[in-house]
Amino acid sequence: DALRDLRGVRGEMLVLRAPEVVLTRPVRLLHPRHPLYVVPRGAGLYMLGATQIESEGRGPASARAVLELLSAAYALHPAFGEAEVLEIGTDARPAFPDNLPRIRRRGETIHVNGLFRHGFLLAPAMARMVADWLCDGIRPEVCDEDHG
Repeated sequence: DALRDLRGVRGEMLVLRAPEVVLTRPVRLLHPRHPLYVVPRGAGLYMLGATQIESEGRGPASARAVLELLSAAYALHPAFGEAEVLEIGTDARPAFPDNLPRIRRRGETIHVNGLFRHGFLLAPAMARMVADWLCDGIRPEVCDEDHG
């Protein structure tokens, strides 16, 4: 309620155990219909995601989303076809209308939000900007504290 222009964008994810796949860094597959990211978690575990639905619904994952994620993973590495599905999850990613992050101060509260689908990558930089603001008075480039 404090950030009225913040909305939820639904995303689904899977956690797989695929011991025959060896990835040591996150991988992003850019495909027009089936984008995919794969995050290795060690010990043959991988988190897959990239669905994006303009909805704040947080119910169970759709069959289509699961099928598309698994198909894209299989196209990336056929050994994902033999993976164990350990988890299927859904949630809403916070996003502003332009899908860009914001830092806002409201009284004693600093809101760092709207990281959309890039939270994993942007969180360290956003934390550094807040620390620089608080410690050194350097106003973050993504600060829009004048916004309602």
